[in-house]
Amino acid sequence: MPFSREINLKFGVYVSECCGAEIVIVKGARFPSCPNHLNWPTNWKSTVDEPIREDTEPPLTKKRDTAA
Repeated sequence: MPFSREINLKFGVYVSECCGAEIVIVKGARFPSCPNHLNWPTNWKSTVDEPIREDTEPPLTKKRDTAA
C-alpha cells in the first residue's frame, strides 16, 4: 500500500485510509498527504483491482462494417 511521499508505480485512482479522500495520480508522481489532513502521514489504497489504461496507449477500436 503506497504511503505519502512515495513514488507512484502505476497510474490510477487512490483513496486515503484516513477519511476516504480520492486522488488521481500519474505514474512517477509522489503521493501527497491527504488534502483533508495535511500534517498526517497518509496511506493510499487503489480503488481498482485491474490496471487503468493510460493515455499513451492506443484506443481500442472496432472495425466498421463498410458493406453497403
